[in-house]
Amino acid sequence: MNRIGKIVKFTAIGFFAMAITAVVAIFVYILLVYHRINFDADERLFESAISFNSTTFYAYEEKGSESSAVQIETSGSMKKLHYSLEEISPYIKNGFIAVEDKIFYSHPGLDVKRTVMAAVNYLMKREKTFGASTITQQVVKNISGDNKVKISRKLAEILRALHIEENYTKDEILEVYLNVIPMSENIYGVGAASRLYFGKEPAELTPAEAAMLIGVTNAPSAYNPYNNPDACKRKRNIILSVMYNDGVISRAQYIEAINTPLKIIPREEREDRFDSWFVETVISQASDDLARKYAITEAAARIMILGGGYKVYTTMDPNAQHILEDYFENERNFSAEIYNGLNYAMTVADSRSGDLVALIGRVGKKNGDRLMNHALVSHVPGSVLKPIALYAPLIDEGKINWATVFDDVPVSFIETEDGYREYPKNSPGIYDGLITVKDAIKNSKNTVAVRLCNSMGCKTVYDHLKNNFAFDSLVEREGGLTDIATSPMALGQLTKGVCLYRLTESYSVFPSDGLKKNLRSYTKIIDHKGNTIVNNAKNESRVFKESTARIMNQLLMTVVNEGTAKAIRLKDYVQVAGKTGTSGNNRDKLFIGYTPYYTAGIWCGYESASKSVSGLSKGHLEIWDEVMTALHSKIISEGDPIKFRTDGLLHLPYCMDSGETYSEVCVYDPRGSRREFGYFTEDNRPNVKCERHIMCFYDSVTKGIACPKCPKEDVVGVALISVPERSFPKQIVITDAEYVYRDIKGYIKRPTEDTLPYFWYSIPEEEYVGISKNKKQFNSGCNIHIE
Repeated sequence: MNRIGKIVKFTAIGFFAMAITAVVAIFVYILLVYHRINFDADERLFESAISFNSTTFYAYEEKGSESSAVQIETSGSMKKLHYSLEEISPYIKNGFIAVEDKIFYSHPGLDVKRTVMAAVNYLMKREKTFGASTITQQVVKNISGDNKVKISRKLAEILRALHIEENYTKDEILEVYLNVIPMSENIYGVGAASRLYFGKEPAELTPAEAAMLIGVTNAPSAYNPYNNPDACKRKRNIILSVMYNDGVISRAQYIEAINTPLKIIPREEREDRFDSWFVETVISQASDDLARKYAITEAAARIMILGGGYKVYTTMDPNAQHILEDYFENERNFSAEIYNGLNYAMTVADSRSGDLVALIGRVGKKNGDRLMNHALVSHVPGSVLKPIALYAPLIDEGKINWATVFDDVPVSFIETEDGYREYPKNSPGIYDGLITVKDAIKNSKNTVAVRLCNSMGCKTVYDHLKNNFAFDSLVEREGGLTDIATSPMALGQLTKGVCLYRLTESYSVFPSDGLKKNLRSYTKIIDHKGNTIVNNAKNESRVFKESTARIMNQLLMTVVNEGTAKAIRLKDYVQVAGKTGTSGNNRDKLFIGYTPYYTAGIWCGYESASKSVSGLSKGHLEIWDEVMTALHSKIISEGDPIKFRTDGLLHLPYCMDSGETYSEVCVYDPRGSRREFGYFTEDNRPNVKCERHIMCFYDSVTKGIACPKCPKEDVVGVALISVPERSFPKQIVITDAEYVYRDIKGYIKRPTEDTLPYFWYSIPEEEYVGISKNKKQFNSGCNIHIE
């Protein structure tokens, strides 16, 4: 054999080997895809679709009483009403076949020719779109909700379609298709669409109406007859021409139909019934749980929930939900700003069980299903984050307590062209100086929050929120953005925010003695045979010690009693604790508050945080107060409400300027008594006497430091505070500055007997006033004034 022959031979062998390898690889790939398909789930979904039976939802009128379960009124949610083929107009049935799948009744679930053409187009990129799906494949896609643009997805769709074709008749497949296809306006199926758009049964549709519905399915948003009537009409006429060419309608019918105006029922005249915000939340959570159980998509699980004939037992308190709906649907309860886009949302949980009892997603009468629910979308929480992210963890670790003192002054200064800018900056730009943890929480001090965050480390705070409170919206790193930084972790200015629902769940850890309980909206799902297919058991995990939670209850009560939420009046009848929060420029305002009975969160803001909430708006605290007062009306009328538990805690006095045990010197602070009481544990309490206060004697006549020449009767003792660590590059207004001792050079020092006159750390009780004869006296004159 010559050289050329050998080359040809080896080339042929090489191509043959490559072809064999490619075939084997494709075969193996198909097998892998095949074995990943859950055909049992497909059959379950198909059965749910073909034998549609609405699921019923129940609520307990009495907690824990099975006999008190009452059915909740629903709309059927996705409005997927099942119609048999005999109940559907032939214009619809034959029209869909003409437009979508001309050889539907003859292929095995796959149109080989169009699939090959679509594959070539995909590889060659000749056209942006090239439809090749048969009606059977579209059924698979619609009941599974899987529409990813991937080769593996398309291959799985084909295999699943072949499986469906082997197990069901063509008429059954077409019937399911016509009942699950999306028809815009959050509705599914031609029957529901016929009633919504035309107010008639699907058997009564005219050719023009049938063509409009078929056209909408091509692109439900683009051809929505309300939003895009002209595009919808043009698409309708294209569908009519296909129906005419395929013999579905006659020429006379075609001419009449294309000249028929687009006639649909105006939105405001529709007699829609929509699911409550609560039921929608249940459907969403139950769908997620079913999706995980059967390894299917959320959309597929949603079909199972709505058409499976299940019984879903919710945690709704019908009375609580009714109170919220009545209040939020009455627009007179809100300021006129709601007409300019201002909105509110609220979630309410049972403080004892941790279960969701009521939820509202926005203001006004609910006019649709699956609208934006502001209780479930993320918003910037601001200072609401501080108690769960910073204060409680550090108290739990024994690193701070109720009385731990911090200096409310800027943490750092940033040099700019215009001078120095302090960080963080209080609003207004005044600082209070030495304050306790109690006052820092009560007045929401950013300076203290930053110091706490720095002591913990931003990553530690981030991990705590992620792991203990399931804040899945936190951003570790996304482009140049991250939540592992001081502003997000200390001040709550999160990149994407966190939803009100999750915040309410997180705060339930405090009235629950440190146990985090999942905020579930339902307890179980039972199928038509009485089997429990999902048992949504209560999950509990300990986040904080019992004592920490009880101390936090008392700390957060000060926010309501005298702090940033003191406008709330419910506290006059029931103990109330909570925390306010605001995002940058007042674009989001929140309050998460709780009583021993209910934990409730409220959000206020504009859509997409488009602008700031003005002072003219009705305050979210006022709305929270009015709704929660209504929820507690029976409790208030009965009297003697339960209180937050304090057993196991110590109620001890302390000095407000040092956080330590109140000493004899503290009495002489010129501001009056600096003694307060707080809650502590035995292993985390004030243990030593205050050394922050330093006794100074001065001449009450000249106001100068006393000397031996001063008349004894004119000498008075006063206790000033020592804060040696203050030093700033610019002038800062600090409210306790006039009570801080400074030497004649203006620097803050801790004085001793050897450096300045008449300062002692402890004074015998009989010598609180007057010059001590037992102490060495130093004469530095009477010309230094006590500031």
